[in-house]
Amino acid sequence: MGSFICNTSSAKNSEWWKAYDKLDLQGGKITFICDDDEDMIEIIYPDGLFIDVGKPTFGDGYIITVVASNDEAGWQKPLVEINVLDKKDLASKIQEAIVQFRPSNV
Repeated sequence: MGSFICNTSSAKNSEWWKAYDKLDLQGGKITFICDDDEDMIEIIYPDGLFIDVGKPTFGDGYIITVVASNDEAGWQKPLVEINVLDKKDLASKIQEAIVQFRPSNV
């Protein structure tokens, strides 16, 4: 299980994170922030790779953003942004991003 920032007992669904707890992080560290929030999940890797998952305040769905580093330079040139319309597809799309940028032989 990852770490938490949001008070999960007061969240709409206090166990929302369980849908993502079985992700194969390939060496990353996951932080669960808040369900259905602009900042929802972060996955950080020792080399600086950063995967951010959130629900934008505009539009529908969720965005998975992968950056080479969690700094201004990394955010100016994301490696990929993945739009996910349905929350039920979010865990599998996060796993696909992890596999794409963290092959199991790394």
